[in-house]
Amino acid sequence: MGALILVAVGAAFSTLSVDYGIWGEGARITPGFVPFVVGLLLVAFGAMIGWETWRSRVKSTTPPSENDTESNSITSKELRYNTTKTVALVFGLLLIAVILAPILGFLITFSILVFVILAGVEREHIGFSFAISLGIGLLAWLIFYQFMGIRLPLGISAPLLGG
Repeated sequence: MGALILVAVGAAFSTLSVDYGIWGEGARITPGFVPFVVGLLLVAFGAMIGWETWRSRVKSTTPPSENDTESNSITSKELRYNTTKTVALVFGLLLIAVILAPILGFLITFSILVFVILAGVEREHIGFSFAISLGIGLLAWLIFYQFMGIRLPLGISAPLLGG
């Protein structure tokens, strides 16, 4: 159900953003570009989540093999609870990031958010999480500041970025 909601919201974003224009004169982006791309990403991620959910349900309905043990099996109810808890945690972290972005700056806040989600929620290795969050922060800086010329909240990073 959640996957369908993501797909519907993404489709609405993309459809409604076309009214604001996506490309302007000289191949410059217009106000509708970012909502259009975000909408397409929501549709894609919603479809991927729906596909994985469907696959996991198909797997759970197949009879267990003789190698499966009773202690390793997880019930559908436990899986839904864990998924709901994880989604709520990520949305809570996102809310905190939105509040902290004007103070710390978008790039720092975004990098910390990615790190916490990878290391804390997804339980990835600390070094891997740090490298990915640093890379994502640098990529966001290149895309927003250098390529598109968009000035996001700088917060405490203003002296570093010349803001």
